[in-house]
Amino acid sequence: MATNTAKYEAVLRDLTRKFDLGFSQSNPFYPSVCTEVMSTGADEKYAWLGQVPSVREWLGDRVFNEMRASDFVLTNKLWEDSIFVPKTNIDDDRMGLYGSMFENLGQRAALHPDKLLMEAIVAGESTACHDGQYFFDTDHAWGDSGTQDNDLTGAAATGTLPTEAEFKAAFETSVAAMLGFKDDRGEPFNQPTVGQLNNLTVLVPIAYYAIAVKAVTAAILSNNSNVQVWSPNVVASPFLTSGAKFYTFYTGSPLKPFVFQKREPISRQSKGANDIETKDVKFMTQARYNVGYLAWWNAVLYTFT
Repeated sequence: MATNTAKYEAVLRDLTRKFDLGFSQSNPFYPSVCTEVMSTGADEKYAWLGQVPSVREWLGDRVFNEMRASDFVLTNKLWEDSIFVPKTNIDDDRMGLYGSMFENLGQRAALHPDKLLMEAIVAGESTACHDGQYFFDTDHAWGDSGTQDNDLTGAAATGTLPTEAEFKAAFETSVAAMLGFKDDRGEPFNQPTVGQLNNLTVLVPIAYYAIAVKAVTAAILSNNSNVQVWSPNVVASPFLTSGAKFYTFYTGSPLKPFVFQKREPISRQSKGANDIETKDVKFMTQARYNVGYLAWWNAVLYTFT
């Protein structure tokens, strides 16, 4: 039995390495559009203090600006995944595809926040953010901003599948809207340089991908005298179930459109290798985190009708 125990432990170490390999080699999408916040409790309250006041010429006494307050709470969630390997398979050297399975398990763990993010994006038309409006809405208003719309619509001649020209026009409209959004003091949220416009991400359904790449490239060339000085990133996702919508995100600000709130990073443990009363060795993972809404003004939804 001591020999088998050592064998079980060796197999678990190898499978753990496979899990770690899959986790480390993954390339999740969420860091590109999420501001990461380290959480210290069951939830985090974000006391939204409005936009930082702009610099002014100092004439006379200082002017102390009141920060307009608004807050929201994001609760951490506990996630787990568990798998077992029969000891008889280890005894008989029938490990087969277990190594690949554990590598895939690590990859799925690394990409799980992407799934939460996509669910939040899709629900953004019906879920409120910090200003009390839906994240994608036609009437965001706060302080001196006026009414603002990051839920845009436009017609596509062929139904919900746009032509390259239609997508190009929709993309340019989305960027123009985003650059025009104003904060609670009536000043532009985003004042990016041309170089910073590289921090644009266009998220599309898989059916849009080829059209979107061509359209975005055409928009760049036509607006920059045939010199490509900014290059938005086009990403296709199978989680986008509506073929009529695409999203444009600006990620060049410290406040990205969404927040990834991390309470406990992924941890893994195993048991059963030295327990003669169990017929399986078990591998378990857990983590605590959540994804939520942050800066609506760095996100625009466009729906083709």
